[in-house]
Amino acid sequence: MKRLNLPLILDTLFGAVSAFLLFFTAIRFYTKNAVLGLIFGVVAGILFGLLFFLYISNKQNKTLLISRDEKDKKLLALHLSLSRDEYLLNLFKKYFSSEAKIRGKRLIYGGVSYFFNFKMQPLSEDDIARVIKLKCPEKKHIFCVKSSPEATMLANNFSIEISGIDEVFSGLKKSELLPEKYIYEEAEKIGFFKRVKARFSRKLCAPLFWSGTALLLLSYFTFFPIYYIISGSLMLILSAVALVFN
Repeated sequence: MKRLNLPLILDTLFGAVSAFLLFFTAIRFYTKNAVLGLIFGVVAGILFGLLFFLYISNKQNKTLLISRDEKDKKLLALHLSLSRDEYLLNLFKKYFSSEAKIRGKRLIYGGVSYFFNFKMQPLSEDDIARVIKLKCPEKKHIFCVKSSPEATMLANNFSIEISGIDEVFSGLKKSELLPEKYIYEEAEKIGFFKRVKARFSRKLCAPLFWSGTALLLLSYFTFFPIYYIISGSLMLILSAVALVFN
């Protein structure tokens, strides 16, 4: 079942209502005709509401696509880091060509020797040094998750190319070789209370305290003090909880 896109609905309604109020007020003020103002207001509300919907929907889809790709990149990085050498060699042999030759833990294709060093930590200078020590007539190319600036500089000095997870993900996706199921993709999701607890830090203590105190003070000068007292009291309680149980 598709989830209700509440932000899109609220933003669209906001744009439509704003346009309606603006046109209705302006037309009614200058023409003194409420019916004409209502007609123009409704038309403007529908038109601008539709424009808002199309613009925000397109923007959300682009953002969703980017965030989905970023999530898949992280899953792919973990997947490749936990995969065996045989799996990596066979995967990239499909990516390059069946004519690619496997030599130990590397692939040779098109005059290039490809090395695979997938791990969650950035590629280090020691990792580059091990590749440098290996004597081979082909050019050298390393596939990894990411590389440290020092390792990248050392690799450039020895004409060694490096491809990070962005290039790997893009290449495998274009070749339709991304894994159908990532390792640990179905990891246990963080529960609601754990998420709340993670954000309920000691830093919240001061803002909650001063906000609660301000609301209690304002209760002395308003006609409806009960709402200020309840809200202020809740904030002070939450402030104490954040301080004690963090």
